[in-house]
Amino acid sequence: MGQMQAIGKCINCHRQFSFNPDYVTSVRVNGVKEPVCHSCIISANTDRKSKGIPLIPEHPQAYAPAECM
Repeated sequence: MGQMQAIGKCINCHRQFSFNPDYVTSVRVNGVKEPVCHSCIISANTDRKSKGIPLIPEHPQAYAPAECM
């Protein structure tokens, strides 16, 4: 039993970050799911909250290592 994490660039801020590919929040760009970092989700949710728009949900394990066999 081991753990894994994906490393990629946030589609919004272009910073590199690690994430669990099964749970990370993502957006589709040209049909491809692109990951979004935690900082950008917080920023977007702050803006969405002030406008009364539903918040973007984050899975609790989105940025934690994934268990693998």
